[in-house]
Amino acid sequence: MKLRINGAAVRVIREALGIRQTDLAARADISKSTLSHVEKGARQVSPATLRKLAIGMGIPSEAISYPDFTASIAA
Repeated sequence: MKLRINGAAVRVIREALGIRQTDLAARADISKSTLSHVEKGARQVSPATLRKLAIGMGIPSEAISYPDFTASIAA
């Protein structure tokens, strides 16, 4: 099943951990602009990037994602 990133969860957890956007973006090998768009819910990322963001915060990827049921409905 495909997962979608929960940008609000990324932001809330990142801030709770005291990690700056610049630092998390560097850990996940993405631009700060991309991370900003993710946190605003304006952009989805690849499964690999979702994992990198989770690893960069030291959390399971399930904490910042949810299933994409629209993919199974369309099939």
